[in-house]
Amino acid sequence: MIQTESIITRLHQSWPNLEIVIEQIHTTGDRITDVPLSRIGGDGVFVTEIEHALRERRIDLAVHSLKDLPTALPDDLHLVVTGPREDVRDVFVSNVAFEITHGTLLPVVPYAHLTPSMRVGTCSLRRTAQIRAICPDAEILSLRGNVDTRLRKLEAGDYDGIVLAAAGLHRLGRHESLAGRLTYFPITLLLPAPGQGALGLETRDEPALRALLAPLDDAVVHAETAAERMFMRRLGAGCYLPVAAYGEIAMGVLTLRGLVISLDGQQQVCVQQRMPWTAETNIEYVEALGMSVAEQALAQGAEAIIRSIDSNREQERQRV
Repeated sequence: MIQTESIITRLHQSWPNLEIVIEQIHTTGDRITDVPLSRIGGDGVFVTEIEHALRERRIDLAVHSLKDLPTALPDDLHLVVTGPREDVRDVFVSNVAFEITHGTLLPVVPYAHLTPSMRVGTCSLRRTAQIRAICPDAEILSLRGNVDTRLRKLEAGDYDGIVLAAAGLHRLGRHESLAGRLTYFPITLLLPAPGQGALGLETRDEPALRALLAPLDDAVVHAETAAERMFMRRLGAGCYLPVAAYGEIAMGVLTLRGLVISLDGQQQVCVQQRMPWTAETNIEYVEALGMSVAEQALAQGAEAIIRSIDSNREQERQRV
């Protein structure tokens, strides 16, 4: 709701007399919180019911965390990416202070309970794989629910630490009360999900709605995330695969970093390319960069990693 309220404020700045009514829609991903996302459908679990509501004209606009949106948008729907982008990093929230030393996550003060392995909560395979590369001895435990639910489970002692998107904590204002218990991962150590930290506005592809939302579209954030999302799309990877990407525009250059990593964190394909960018650069050129970086990853072995993960996932589904 905080995300939605922020968009309403932005809309009223451009259209003061616009009448807005909020309708909450609980998706499959919201309702089923005791099963990993990879087992309940992966891509689309947070959007299918919402897209039905758009098509049925029960709603005109949907506010999403962009990282939850499938990379291939239906032809009859339109996407607007707003700015500014929140902190894209992932953050480790723990009951004792940690720090990152020489690429390893360690408690500031020796903590006997963490030996031989600490219990880390996350529902993301992308985070799981990268945490295993950083902390090979960590025990990764499933963690679902909203931010408050996850923090309560941490406080109850179910985990020694949990990994969250910094953007969620910041939007809720929870990072201030957790000062001293947060360890932010640099993107060089834990690369974020495509679209992380950005909001995506989904609507029907109609001229009136396009015009209404045009003032909210942020050219920089749209370009950065379009490159990230095309990287994932070309790999055929959904949110259930450990694929990460981060695009950044600085001094007229768009740099895109991409990562495909095995679930045990032992195999990694890291790629990077850049291109010149201005506000007039066509989004198709940006997407071509994402495509090119994905092709580079495939040429360096990403396809074998993805194929292996897909095979394991299919075996898990058959056992359920």
